[in-house]
Amino acid sequence: MLPMSVHAREINHISTESSKSPVENIDQFFIQNSQKKNAIWVPKIKGKSRYSFSIPKDAYYIAKKHADASDLFYLSEINDNGLKFQSNKSKNIDIVISENNSNLILSQSILSNTHAGLFLKNKEKISFGVNLNKDVIISKNALGNFGVEQAQGEYTVFNAKFVKLSYNENSEFYGYINHEFKSDHLNIGIGNTWFDIASQVDLTLGIHEQGKKVESEFFATIGDENIKFQIGLNQIKNNSNMNMFFNLKFENILNKENFGTNVIISSKDSVFGLRNLSLKSFRRKNLDKLWKKNMNYN
Repeated sequence: MLPMSVHAREINHISTESSKSPVENIDQFFIQNSQKKNAIWVPKIKGKSRYSFSIPKDAYYIAKKHADASDLFYLSEINDNGLKFQSNKSKNIDIVISENNSNLILSQSILSNTHAGLFLKNKEKISFGVNLNKDVIISKNALGNFGVEQAQGEYTVFNAKFVKLSYNENSEFYGYINHEFKSDHLNIGIGNTWFDIASQVDLTLGIHEQGKKVESEFFATIGDENIKFQIGLNQIKNNSNMNMFFNLKFENILNKENFGTNVIISSKDSVFGLRNLSLKSFRRKNLDKLWKKNMNYN
C-alpha cells in the first residue's frame, strides 16, 4: 500500500539526490567521473530494489542526443541483485471502506524496513489504535512482513504475511496469518496469482480459514499501478452457494513520491486480504515500464 517511487540510488557508481531524476543523476555521474564507461541505475520501488541497469556511456549520450532512450534499454546490461532494502521516508494515508468495517490508517516509515502507524476503525464501535510492522527479505525473490496492532479496549492482533515470485516470474504464491491474542479469532490464507493473462488481467485463486470455516475465492484484477478493479467469487462451496464480491483500489491518489494516499472500497466485510504483499513490480518483465516512465530526455 505504499506509493511507488523510482529514482537512482548510490550503488558503486551513481551518486544521487532524491530530488533529481535518473537522467539528471546519470548526467552528473558522467561529468564527475569522466573515466567511467558505465553508470549503474537501480530503480527503487516502495523502499526496495531488485534489478539494476548498467548503462554504457557512449550509448547513453547518443540516445540523449536524439531524445530517444528506447534502444538504450536493450543496450544496457540488466543484473539481478536480489531484493534489497533502500532508504525510505514515506508517509501514508489509507482509507478502507467495506461492508461493515471502515478504517483510516496513518503510517510513517521509521527505518528502511519498519513502519509505525495510527488507525481509526469503525466495526461495531469506533476504536483507536496503533500498529507496528517490519518487512523481512526471505530470499532474492521472496518477502515477508510481521506486525502487531493494538486497538483501544481490544486484544493485541498479530499479522504475518509472505509472498514469493515463481522462477519464471509469471506468478506469485502468497500467504497470511491474522490472530487476535486471548481469543478464537484466527484467519489463515494462502493463494496464487497469475500475472498478465491475455496481457491485461491477473487471476488469483486462494483458500482461507476464518472462524473454523474453510472458504475459497477466485477473482480477477484489472487496472494499472494507480487504479485496480477486482471482481470475483468467495465462499465457493457448490454451484448454489457462491458470493460475488468486488474491490476498487485507488493508489497514490496525490501522485507524491514520499506521501501515499490510498483508498480501498470493498463489498466484502473482511478486507485483510486486500493488503496482501505482492512482488509484481519487482519482476524483470516490469523493467520496461519503469524505464519508459523515468528514462526520458524531455
